[in-house]
Amino acid sequence: MALNIEEEIDQRITAMEAEPQASSGVDQVRREILFINDVIHTTGAESRGSVRSLAQIEVYGLATPSSTVCRGIIRFRPPSELRPPYFKEADQTIRLWLDIGHLGHVTTQLLHRKRFLWIGIWPDGYTYADLHSRP
Repeated sequence: MALNIEEEIDQRITAMEAEPQASSGVDQVRREILFINDVIHTTGAESRGSVRSLAQIEVYGLATPSSTVCRGIIRFRPPSELRPPYFKEADQTIRLWLDIGHLGHVTTQLLHRKRFLWIGIWPDGYTYADLHSRP
């Protein structure tokens, strides 16, 4: 069975229960979808007065026909440092911040055969992004 990612994302958008997003039509939601074919893991540290460790995963791949995305950056941080996801037009990158507690789960997902990262942007500015995988 072929994977029709556009239809799958449409179904996910339709199934969202949050208001007012649930009342937006699928055709009103901008989406950027990236099929992942390359992964780079980065671990580091930074200093801005105090030192903190950093963990991030960059993903590269192919955009679906309705998308322009070419890269994703998933940053792992403590809950107090999480930010809303966004898509940056200038470098065609989805940026997603996840709780550091999800690092192991995401690492497992990235070992799966089929992987994609997507972001939805609603007319009112609401955004939703996640990583999907299938073993």
